[in-house]
Amino acid sequence: MKRVLVTGPSGFIGQHCLRRLITEDCEIHAANRRGISAAGPRVQWHAADLCDPASNRALIEAVRPTHVLHLAWEATPRLYNQSPENFKWLCAGIEMATAFGEIGGTRFVGVGTSAEYQASLTPCQEDTTPIQPATVYGKTKASFAYALDGLSQHFKFSSAWARIFLPYGPGDPPQRLIPSVIASLDARRPVETTHGRQLRDFIYVTDVADCLVTLLFASEDGAFNVGTGVQTQIRSVIQHLADRCDGSAWLRFGAIKPP
Repeated sequence: MKRVLVTGPSGFIGQHCLRRLITEDCEIHAANRRGISAAGPRVQWHAADLCDPASNRALIEAVRPTHVLHLAWEATPRLYNQSPENFKWLCAGIEMATAFGEIGGTRFVGVGTSAEYQASLTPCQEDTTPIQPATVYGKTKASFAYALDGLSQHFKFSSAWARIFLPYGPGDPPQRLIPSVIASLDARRPVETTHGRQLRDFIYVTDVADCLVTLLFASEDGAFNVGTGVQTQIRSVIQHLADRCDGSAWLRFGAIKPP
């Protein structure tokens, strides 16, 4: 039976991946700092500090997974893009993939971001859009993608890299775009935003989980975009939310400078 290890299982995307994995015929292990959560009886929990090389390696040696879905990374809303914590997670990912290769693991799926790509007004394509990240987050994710590819070649395990676009849905942290706009509209507070003309590919989080679990049990290697392929102006999303609760009067487009 496949033995799956999920890192970042308590996060926004991770919790949905666990629920999806419970429907599969596999042994499920999940690791976070506390070693506990509430994802269901089929999940075996492990306490581990992945940024500590010894703890990271001990986890892999104890679980001996055949498959890894590595979601854990720096994700503090509004801070993660330029946080130096990203470098710790780059090292943690390399340590984990190395240990995985040394125990003879089969399949490792790393989770990246659309922020690895050069900014583009057209839909990003894995084989043609340049990798030219502008943030520390994007740079470290792209660096790990290259490292994972090299490690998989060296140790002869299969690997894939999932570049996720903009997920939304249940469990979305309150500081992120959609929950924060809804909270302000519900409280009848001004919603201060940029001009809102930025284009984003929004994808529902359960669709992201379906894609990641499908990719985990697939055999194809390489990078895969996880999005809808449809670009939507942020402004139109905010306006739609305001229209649903009669809150257009509270919108303040242009009150904040774009980063």
